[in-house]
Amino acid sequence: MPTHSGLKPLLRKLKVYPRLRLHISFADLAASLCSFIYFSDDSQHIREIQSFWQTNKEVLVTLSVRTSLDLLLQSLNLPPGSEVLMSAVNIRDMVEIVQRHKLVPVSVDISLDTLAPKLDLLENLITEKTKVFIVAHLFGSIINLDPYSELCKKHNLLLFEDCAQAFAGDKYYGHDGADISLFSFGPIKSCTALGGAVAIIQDKTLASKIKSIEYDYPQRSEFWFLQRLLKYYCLKLLSIPVLYCNVLAVFKALVKDVDSAINSMTRGFSKGDILDKIRYRPPKRMLALLNRRLSNYHNDWVEKRQSNARKFISLLLPEIVCLGSSAEYNSFWLVAILVSEPEFMMKKLRENGFDATRGSTSLTFIDASHFEKNSPNLLTLNSERLIKYVLYLPVSESLPGNEITYLAGLVNKYYCECSDANDTKKL
Repeated sequence: MPTHSGLKPLLRKLKVYPRLRLHISFADLAASLCSFIYFSDDSQHIREIQSFWQTNKEVLVTLSVRTSLDLLLQSLNLPPGSEVLMSAVNIRDMVEIVQRHKLVPVSVDISLDTLAPKLDLLENLITEKTKVFIVAHLFGSIINLDPYSELCKKHNLLLFEDCAQAFAGDKYYGHDGADISLFSFGPIKSCTALGGAVAIIQDKTLASKIKSIEYDYPQRSEFWFLQRLLKYYCLKLLSIPVLYCNVLAVFKALVKDVDSAINSMTRGFSKGDILDKIRYRPPKRMLALLNRRLSNYHNDWVEKRQSNARKFISLLLPEIVCLGSSAEYNSFWLVAILVSEPEFMMKKLRENGFDATRGSTSLTFIDASHFEKNSPNLLTLNSERLIKYVLYLPVSESLPGNEITYLAGLVNKYYCECSDANDTKKL
């Protein structure tokens, strides 16, 4: 018979903590399924969703943040060749949407400790062609936009803030100085409704133009949303650690790249022409679910997630870079570190019951190679390092305290074992 201490390693092999927990309860999913049996009033749901946001600005509800950005750029109708400054770490589709409108994305490197764009670089990048600055609040961090707002006003630029990864309930409704604030409720986002987005718009005329364009969009079908609902119900069930362990085992047997295969299952949009996929209005039951999520929202889970993340970070070796740990506010939608050998670390953590991940191909850095070689200060050095060395860890509000301690110990151990640890300290 194995001893009690001998049982621990055995039991650990029977469960794996997933990379990201779907932030929606089985009760919410069941309620959404039940909503298909009764009439759903779009207008009522939209009004109630709008009432959640404590702002005097216009509040629009769209299918996705990508949809919102596309609608904004259609409405603005900027001259071809106009430049759009963007946080250098960004979602690939957001960059493509800018390019599809014949605009030029220009990357602004970020600081690793705050994830904020470098203000001095931003001003150096502004030209007579610059029209918009899109700042992304990454991994749950919320950047103080005061200096960026002042700079945009000084140069007559529109300020868009992408809050897709930063929803934190009543902690943040968007910056007062932002022309546009975009919030996402996609499948893996905080307070998910398995889709949907909110755009908060300063200019009422611009908001009216957007409404007019969106009005002509077809509405995503209820069957499309039902399929999505059933898919994520199954994924949530399979993310229970004892079941997720078996999911990983199946993937290991069937596919070569387990990390990419799992990430593809939670992707909000499948591959294909991005504009064809986003130019829809949200379906009725998605609106009903988003209304339910916001109406029943409370901050307890955010505070628990923050507490767990802060505890984890406090246990790490001081030389380990934890992205966004010095941000003024961080809800820690994701906990991410930089390591010199992320594949090695990922493999070792997974062997010990923690499904760390390198992330999906949707997040990228915007290449700055078009800048002059004699201007290295304008290159996206930090952003390139982030994409190359990042590792996302399964630190969530539901991770038990003893497991947080154990995970931190493993990270410290394998960090020291990485042969290139000295280079990592320079990141």
